[in-house]
Order: sequence, then structure tokens, then C-alpha cells
Amino acid sequence: MQIQAYQFVKYDEHTTIEQIERVHDTGAVVCFDFEDGMLNPFTPEESATIKAKARSIFIRLYAAILASGKYINIGVRINHHHTSHFELDLLALAGKSFDAVFLPKTECADDMNHFLKSFKAYKIGFKYLIPIVESKQGMENLQTILQASPMVSKVAFGHCDYNLDIGAYPFFHQDSLEYWKWINALKAGMGKAEVQIINSPFLDTGDEAFFCKILSYIANCGQQFCGQVTLTTRQSVLCREITISTENFIKSLHNRHKIAVDKSVAWQLAEEFESSNKQKGLTRNKQKFISLQEYLASKKFLSDTRPVFEFCFVGGCFPVQNDIVYENLFHQLLKRNIEQTQSIKFNVNIIRYESFGTVTDKLKAFSSQKKPDLVVFHVRPEPYLRLVKLLYKYVDHQGVKHWSFNLPFLNILKSEKYDMLDAGRIYQVNNIQRKSILHQLLISFNYLAGCLIGNKHFALKKYLQTVHSILDYCNENGINILILGPNRRNNNYLEPALCRALDQYFANNTAEQTYVRGYDTEIKIQMNQKYGIYATLDYHKFVATKLYKAIFAQNLLPTLLCKSKQEGNS
Repeated sequence: MQIQAYQFVKYDEHTTIEQIERVHDTGAVVCFDFEDGMLNPFTPEESATIKAKARSIFIRLYAAILASGKYINIGVRINHHHTSHFELDLLALAGKSFDAVFLPKTECADDMNHFLKSFKAYKIGFKYLIPIVESKQGMENLQTILQASPMVSKVAFGHCDYNLDIGAYPFFHQDSLEYWKWINALKAGMGKAEVQIINSPFLDTGDEAFFCKILSYIANCGQQFCGQVTLTTRQSVLCREITISTENFIKSLHNRHKIAVDKSVAWQLAEEFESSNKQKGLTRNKQKFISLQEYLASKKFLSDTRPVFEFCFVGGCFPVQNDIVYENLFHQLLKRNIEQTQSIKFNVNIIRYESFGTVTDKLKAFSSQKKPDLVVFHVRPEPYLRLVKLLYKYVDHQGVKHWSFNLPFLNILKSEKYDMLDAGRIYQVNNIQRKSILHQLLISFNYLAGCLIGNKHFALKKYLQTVHSILDYCNENGINILILGPNRRNNNYLEPALCRALDQYFANNTAEQTYVRGYDTEIKIQMNQKYGIYATLDYHKFVATKLYKAIFAQNLLPTLLCKSKQEGNS
């Protein structure tokens, strides 16, 4: 499959038709930007003048392209119709035709209808009308946006604006799992519409190897992708010369667990942007571009004077779940809830654990660098269920699968020896399927056999020992702590009952004010997705609400920070 490049070119009064032709010769659509690329980030009041000059230069270049007699595909990104620049853009485009018109910050059907009505009035022709999803609202309303016009067959993703909109910092770029979760959300939001995605620009132009991995991946996605926004002629050439690879692209990505960052990161990014900027909305520093959006986010981060509350969640895959977009994870929902009601900066830190033996040391190591104000320790079903089984399947340090008996009384516990979070031992689990009835029965017998020889009792005691170790450490160091109970995993007939026993055991053996039940029987929500393993979005919302209530019920925020809450309740 060929990936269509949409190259946004730098253009000024010195740009020639020959330069435009060189971009066209790569096979790219030559795109002119009237929006974020045409402004002075340091003196916004000059933006109107800069945009007016850009329109004038574009009109000259458009005429030169027509006069050349060459068929050159032209694209343009205009300003949003809510801005004062929109009508002036329409005047510059009036009576002209384009291969692609990019519509920024499209968030609802009304936006689409307004654009379409305006283009008709100004007789602006286009082959492709391309809404850009650049906000959470646009993502959530994608289906209605597409339904507004049957002419829309392509949609673009603007990940820098999207990061800015949801308050992510530093930004998630294409080398992160979070970025591709957004892409998956785009696909899901399209429903049954036959629409293709134009991938957001890759800013690190010096990393050609990774850019080629991206191109190979989107080419392997069949008809889901059709294009890639490019920033250089070299990137456009690579789109044309793509080599399809069978390499697992997902293994090239990282899942950023360290969400909270130091101000030094923002200082460096802002300094690089300012030192290399040429009064444009995009800065090129060496072989890497820095977007206006990440610069603005950096400046906002540096100017934030709110007191910082360090929240540390100790858990498994739940806080970094691969099929829930970043902004909908429970800790981000909790962060927004608290920051909207309190004068506080709520920093989220994540520690992941699989085995009981290492988790306390992980917390100690983290606390030696940054003392948390609140630790939430998540009692997870997975490590408990692994210990309950009589027969356990594991992967050794060479990646080879083995079977072993769990025999605690003989100190045979492979489930504790091989931690799946050890460096180099994180394996992707693909194509999870509901097991056959026979397989389900075999797993049930495995659990039952383990319970009969005392594995369940051992697992409960072992888990409680671990939690007491965490509690003791936090109490000795003046750290507030909450214990979050498990959800009711149901990938097997016996798992719900085993999870209820785990929850009740901790409820009985933990102080009432410390323990937060992982589910409430009186609240009917679907906690797990298909096959009973991964949590639903509703469950993330449920946990965010439970933790929010527990934090305020136990007065775990400093008194000064709770002042607005207390005043609101008085």
C-alpha cells in the first residue's frame, strides 16, 4: 500500500515555483498552512499581519502553479471558523480548487456544516475535505462529524493540539503506546463509515529509522490509513519508497509510567524552542521540530505556582491499561476532579508490581527520590490467583515457557521467582479469547486443587504480609496510604468467588478508614470487558469516584488545600 504524503511547506516571498515542484516530484500533496504555522509565538498581536502576508504570498504562488501548466496537487489548512482570520482565508481561497482542505479543531457537526456552507458561498472547490481531530471533544464526536457530510472520506489526527487539550505533559508522541491508543480510538469512533486516517506529523526528522517503522506499520493496517503529514521533502520521499516490514511495531513503543516530570524538562524544551524559533509556529532545533503547542504547555507548566500534591499509585496494568485512552484512565479522571475543586497540582506517579517480594523495595526506591503525599496500594487479583493455582505456567529469563507446581509448603513458587516486569521480560499477550468449556473446567479444577492443598490460604496470608510491609513503611515515614481492593475478575467460573474472598479478607484485616472496596455489589456496572480480564471505562470512572470520596473523607489533602472544599460545604 502506498502512503500519500501531505507535506506542509515553508513558504515566504522568496519561494519559487521550482521549490514547489521539488516537493510535488516526491508525490506529496503540497500543503500551505494559514493556521498555527503562520504566527509569532512571542508576540501574538502580530499574527494578523503575518497571516495576511502568508495569504498574499500564497495567492502569488497559486497563480504561478497554474501558469506553469503542471498539475500539482495543492492542500491548505485554514483557520477555524470561530476566529477572526476565517473570513479572510475564504477571500484568499475564493474561486480556487484544491486536492485537500484541512479543517482544524473540528469538534462537532455544526463545525462541518459551517465550513461546507462557507466553501459553497465562496465557490471553493476541493477533492477531499479533511477534518482534523485535535481535541477530546472532537474525538468523542467523531461519528456525528462524519455523518454531517458524506463527502468526508479522510480524517487527520493532530496529536500536539490533542495533548494540549487534555493537559498531558510532556506530550505523548508516536514513540508511545498512548499515541496509538488515540489512533485506535479514532478507528473506533468512525463506526462503520468508510473513512481513512492521515497520520499526525512525526517531529523527529532525524530519526528516519523509526519514521520508516511508522510508515510500515500504517501500510500494514490495510485501508485504515491513507496518508502521513510530512514536514520535510525527505520524509515525503520515504513515504513513496516505503519498505513493508514484518517487525512487531508495538515492541518499539514505550508506556510512560513516569507521568509527573521535573521543571528542568520544561525549561530545556522552552529554551530550545525560543533559541531556534524564526517567528513561526514551529521550531526546528537540529533534526527535531518542537511544536507551538508543546512550547505553550511548557510555559504553562513553568508558571504553575499551585502547591504540589504527590499521588503514587502502586498497581499492575490497570493504571496504564492499553485499551483505555490516557485521559480516561482513572488517575487522570481523579486528577481532573481534584484540580477542578482545589487549588492544587495533583502529580500522578505510578509503580507497577507483579510479585510480592519486590514491591516494598520499589516503593522505598521511589520515596528516596520523591516523597509521596499519598500512596494508593492496589490489591490485584492476578498475583493472588497465580499463587492459588496448583499448576502454574511461567516464562523463564530466556523467554521459554514452562509448567511448575505451586507448592508453598515445599517453597516451590515459580510465580514469585519470575517477575513479568523484569527488564526484557514484558511479553505482549495478543488475541485473548474465551476458553472452551473443557478448558474452563480444567482451569477451575486447577484452582480447586490449589485450594485443597492450602494455596488459597497461603496466598491470602502472603498478600496481607506484603500490604502490612507497605503500611508499616508508610506509617514510619509519615506517608498517607489507602488500600484499594480488587475488582471481580471473571475470566473463569471460580474467579469471581476467589476475588470476593480476597476482597473480604482484606476488608476484615485492614483498618476500615484505610481500605477502599474495589467494587460495590449494590452498584451495577460492567467492571470487565470481554473475557473478564481488562477493566471497562465505567470501572475506571467508578474507581476515580471511590478514591475521590475516600481522599476527602479521610482529610488526606493538607488543610490549606481543602479550604475551598470546606467553604463550599459550609
